[in-house]
Amino acid sequence: MQKMSKICLILTTAICGLFCGCYDGETECYDTKEYISISILSTTKIDSVDIYLNGEQVCHIDYAYHFVKPANNEYFYDEDFHKTLSGEDLCDSLEECPSWYDLGCYLRKPPNKIRAQDTLVSMHVFEGPQRKEQKIIIPAIGGNNINVISEQDSVMWFSYKENPIRPFASVFDSPAASNRAGCYDGYCVATVPIVEEEYCYDK
Repeated sequence: MQKMSKICLILTTAICGLFCGCYDGETECYDTKEYISISILSTTKIDSVDIYLNGEQVCHIDYAYHFVKPANNEYFYDEDFHKTLSGEDLCDSLEECPSWYDLGCYLRKPPNKIRAQDTLVSMHVFEGPQRKEQKIIIPAIGGNNINVISEQDSVMWFSYKENPIRPFASVFDSPAASNRAGCYDGYCVATVPIVEEEYCYDK
């Protein structure tokens, strides 16, 4: 039995050495100023969005997260995670507790060639057969979570003092205290700085 234990120990050590030796611990890091996170938020369903950065299309989003609020709860949750919610689990009325649609686009320097000085974002928003084009000026775009809110919903959105949506925290953090960058073509822009200083990846 003792001999068998020694053999097992030797084999375990050898296997660990083999797999540990394959990873040299090298990472490559990028400043978050070279990253952009864009979220289009509306209480009205948007079918899809094309996003352009300085005239070049960088995103096509055709899936909207639908956030709903269970009764007696202060947070909106992704409906996909709560498929069993029924009428009595939700708020009494949309006026008291609307649902939110979010279409997100995440860009990073490798491979999207994001530059900190990029400032012009335009969108083609599709609601059914209708196509609407919005041109939005966003200063200091790099290193920000950018929330683009339907102007008709902006008063409601900016009334939230804390992040109203979970589990996504920093992207929707403190709407009332976010940096507002103006309203354009029916949408208002607010930015929230990315908390992390850099993102690192295994080489």
